[in-house]
Amino acid sequence: MNTFWNQGYEGTSLKDLCSATGLHKGSLYQAFGDKHQLFLKSLKYYMEQSFKEVAASAYLHDSPMANLRSLLNEITTKCIKGEGCMVVNSLVEMAPHDQEVKQMINQSYAMKQRFLTDLIDRAQRDGEITIKQEPDRLAAVLMVTLAGLAATIKGFSNTDHISYVLEDVLSSWA
Repeated sequence: MNTFWNQGYEGTSLKDLCSATGLHKGSLYQAFGDKHQLFLKSLKYYMEQSFKEVAASAYLHDSPMANLRSLLNEITTKCIKGEGCMVVNSLVEMAPHDQEVKQMINQSYAMKQRFLTDLIDRAQRDGEITIKQEPDRLAAVLMVTLAGLAATIKGFSNTDHISYVLEDVLSSWA
């Protein structure tokens, strides 16, 4: 997973995969099928694990807005440490021409958007978000913002501005 995440699908050779897994070429094919199947399994694992890790941060506080901030902080921290997001990387590199990758990313996006929509809806009902916009539209704003931030983290060395961009978005909703 980390090899694909760091080097991309096209940038990862069979030799890289053998080195990363400790398997020989024949064993790699026997265990995972071809490179594409290993990539799909790696992407699925990344999406499941990264969501579980960050979703837990959305249940730390009584305040829905505090939970939303915790979630966004956790996502940002993980992106900075991991130099971006494997989903965003795959969205750019693979989804335009690989229907399986595109479908996986679309499903993941929909699940994450529903999760954010629920948090935003609770914050609106509690009066912590006062903007009169539908929760799913606000969740879409966050999804696009997070994707842009993940791409920025991958492409630029200075990431100091990342945290205040998200805070500015949330502050504009109060």
